[in-house]
Amino acid sequence: MKMCSGCGQIQGIELYDEALWTMYNRVDLRGRQYIEPLAYTQSDFEDMGYHSMYDMDEESVDSVKMSMELNMIDRGLCPECGRPDLRGVDSEDIMSEEDAKDMHDMYAEMAAERRMGA
Repeated sequence: MKMCSGCGQIQGIELYDEALWTMYNRVDLRGRQYIEPLAYTQSDFEDMGYHSMYDMDEESVDSVKMSMELNMIDRGLCPECGRPDLRGVDSEDIMSEEDAKDMHDMYAEMAAERRMGA
């Protein structure tokens, strides 16, 4: 059995992963789990003056990686394995399935409005 070096969760057990994601979707992270993931595109690298990430110096690559890792942490995810990091979550932080669905629907609607320019 393998353990993640970042969050300490066991890896490689499908049912455990499903339960982890189910719990993550019910944890009240004050909307943090609905923040859009930070991802860099080819045009982002070109805007920084590079043809790709492979043309960047080590310090710039480290900066890009750090910003993406911090974004994952902000969204309640482990930057090592990409799965939910539920350390520090108390039972009071877990919403009912109905409340979690309502929260998800609200943030999905807000994201759709943002994409439409509203």
